[in-house]
Amino acid sequence: MSISRVRRIVALSLFLSPLPPCVAEEAPGGPPLHIHAAGSLGGALRAIVARYQQETGETITMVFGPSGLLREGIEKGNEADLFLSADRQHPERLAAEGKAAPPVIFVRNTLCATARADHALTTDRLLDHMLDPATKIGTSTPKADPGGDYAMALFARAEKAQKGAEQILRAKARALVGGAPPEPSAMHPNARAGQSAPAPTKKFLLDGTVDLFIGYCSRRETHPDPDLVSVPAPEALAVRADYALALLRDKAPDQQAAAARFALYLMTPRAQAIFADYNFIPIAAPSEP
Repeated sequence: MSISRVRRIVALSLFLSPLPPCVAEEAPGGPPLHIHAAGSLGGALRAIVARYQQETGETITMVFGPSGLLREGIEKGNEADLFLSADRQHPERLAAEGKAAPPVIFVRNTLCATARADHALTTDRLLDHMLDPATKIGTSTPKADPGGDYAMALFARAEKAQKGAEQILRAKARALVGGAPPEPSAMHPNARAGQSAPAPTKKFLLDGTVDLFIGYCSRRETHPDPDLVSVPAPEALAVRADYALALLRDKAPDQQAAAARFALYLMTPRAQAIFADYNFIPIAAPSEP
């Protein structure tokens, strides 16, 4: 899908939430734009927001957390103008409830296995390593966090590769992250690009709580962590994660316009390049079907 086509899809979503024609021309400087975003977007989105605020003078506040919990919070009335989810299902639910415009994919991810740097982890032997009785596996929390749902999907694909694998993997996997309350993060134009909180998964790997964590291939920083090793799942187990945005309905026209401007910015080559720096898959990647 080309960038121009995606922009047209977003424009169509905006049409479903009509705005007065003059609103899109108003200068920035109004109330801050409130974004609720999947925690895995932390590093990349902070870098994108820092650049966007510097370029436009607009102010953005963000709340990071598991997409399922963020969606529940929006349903309960938490203030949000734009929802950036690690899957399509949660924003689609908001759209079905009339709380959001139809969602649009803005970036992609895939699954990797991560271990301590001293582990001899390879893609080719990943399933064998996962099934080893001595290997302790960690995941995100299913239903609350799409990362956990994607890990369960990987286990289901393992069943096709080796009979009985899914039951073994589900039984030994521990949901360690993705169930915590969302993390508020007010960003301002002078915020340091890429600043993010330490990943809790690293702690669990280094202290031996688990030997292997099944999660996203994206990173919180632009460079790999030297204390960890991460390998992509083999093709037979690969699971693609579509990240979708949704513009929230029943907002003031200027807030809807601000959310639309930033949604479009996320799909520009500049923003997509930043996503790629954090090991996300741009929506216009050549390998995309």
